[in-house]
Amino acid sequence: MKYSIYIVPNLRKIAGGPITRINLFKNTFQKNGGNVITVGNKLKSIFKSRDLCYVESATNRISLIDILPLFFIKFRSKKVIVFIRDIYIELFPEDYRGFRKKITFYLNKLSNFYLTWVSSSMVFPTSEMGKVFFQKNKLFPNRPYSDLPPGTYNITENVPLPDFSKKLGLLYLGSIDYKNSGFEAFVSFAKKYAQSYNFFVLSGAQNIQEMIDGTEIRASKIPRAEIPQFIRNHNITYALHTRPRNMYDDLTFPIKVFDFLSFQLPFFTEEHVPLKNLLGNDYPLFASFGNIDEIHQKIETLGATEYETLLQYLKRIASNNTYDKRYSKLLEQ
Repeated sequence: MKYSIYIVPNLRKIAGGPITRINLFKNTFQKNGGNVITVGNKLKSIFKSRDLCYVESATNRISLIDILPLFFIKFRSKKVIVFIRDIYIELFPEDYRGFRKKITFYLNKLSNFYLTWVSSSMVFPTSEMGKVFFQKNKLFPNRPYSDLPPGTYNITENVPLPDFSKKLGLLYLGSIDYKNSGFEAFVSFAKKYAQSYNFFVLSGAQNIQEMIDGTEIRASKIPRAEIPQFIRNHNITYALHTRPRNMYDDLTFPIKVFDFLSFQLPFFTEEHVPLKNLLGNDYPLFASFGNIDEIHQKIETLGATEYETLLQYLKRIASNNTYDKRYSKLLEQ
């Protein structure tokens, strides 16, 4: 069987969640004997037939170089599955006022139309996002769709219990300066409970020091592979996923959640719809960051026994959501 992954963006020009997802899918395809189509060999791909081509759009906009290869891929592949990462232009068209932003809006629309036309089916971070995508784009070709969220990888083995007799550590992971990071909730928590916990931020943000000025928060930037040891060294017991609920965030998956699962680090989070579907309605660390006192009280009541049960629960979820599982789901489409 001939399987390929077609990578739309230039990997040297993107960062963060998109490049992590793309690289992990690329590695999974290669591990299983698949072909990678990316900058440098896109035009060569037009001469090959294949059983399945998975198109990772990531930035949701194709370049001129993609038009011809994707055209031939459509007609020389038995299946073409296209991933759409977000539907920001569908949900917030009012953010695209002004001449230049209008151009961006229509270019993104045209790109999404072409990607839809090329596809035989489509995948989104959540099925709910796919539903809204087609509701908002009634003139697009109709395609079957399903969910293909990020996955877990390099799952930490034999996670030790934290030392509950010592001051516990709380972690914020990832970007702090995008619109809905909720980082200010983490800072508020750190200011109020500085005597109760040690607070850590792992982020590559350039403005981190000014954001945490006047607090006891300690900020670092380390490779992902070193994070499990960092967690152990600093008695980090919980992560705080402070992203607030809104219409958009109830349709997508933050990739850092799958990092928490891979590390088996229990995390407090708002009740985002995708996370309730992933973790189950009874996940004990659903919380409101509008009520940080309640989170503190919950931490106080959870001991070693409850924590160990939580670790086993997260390990099962992590094992069921690996990139290998995502790859298998693609092949079944």
